[in-house]
Amino acid sequence: MDSKPCVVIVSSSNTKPKSLIKLITKENPVEHSEKYSSLSHPWRFETKYYTAEVELIGLSEYTENEFQKNVEALIIHMDSNKSTGLDDLKEWEPLETNFDPDIKLLIANYCNNETKVTKAMATDWCLKRGFEFIEIFPAVEADQEEQDLIEEKIGVDRIIEALETHIWSNLVMKDKVKEEKENKNVDLDELLMDDTNDDFTDLFNKLHMMKDSIQSMPVKERKQCAEQVVSAFWKAIGGDEEEIADL
Repeated sequence: MDSKPCVVIVSSSNTKPKSLIKLITKENPVEHSEKYSSLSHPWRFETKYYTAEVELIGLSEYTENEFQKNVEALIIHMDSNKSTGLDDLKEWEPLETNFDPDIKLLIANYCNNETKVTKAMATDWCLKRGFEFIEIFPAVEADQEEQDLIEEKIGVDRIIEALETHIWSNLVMKDKVKEEKENKNVDLDELLMDDTNDDFTDLFNKLHMMKDSIQSMPVKERKQCAEQVVSAFWKAIGGDEEEIADL
């Protein structure tokens, strides 16, 4: 039996797993699988550092399945326009308990102060259960990209990024990837090492190199590096590091 790792996708809304698989992969999913009694679609990852092939499984209801031990990611779609949106997620609790996936994503088309399930409510639900909340079509402020030195991915791009940063059990590392990772970290350190002597123009010219170095890092490491970049720019324009110590 094929033992590819699986991403299970379910929905408590009118949005079907098939639509979510198509949205993520940009491919038409297989209607019927010979291996599983559910919707199944193979998907190949190819990042800068590795390749891996996973199985996207769309379930309409929870049943015991032969792929259960191979589940490494769980994606649940919620209807934020229903007052019972969060309560409806209870039907999928056995998936979290029995699959015990490393990646757990709760997604909704959007959440705001007007939806029945607000973003604060959804985020609180996720924090209590170890999920990450992602809006597929988030509201983006016009000046947000200008405010962010390191642009965070949102929507479907963030879903894909979360899947790509996972260490899949069948991933195959590309040649010289370890060397590239080591060089990446060294290069970033070198770029920031002399920031106290760089004026703003020189530092700004290095920004694209910093971004290239940071983009492939896990989210936590990217945020830490982004803080270093902000600190470097602040000092370059004559700011006191203590003034931003609590930011």
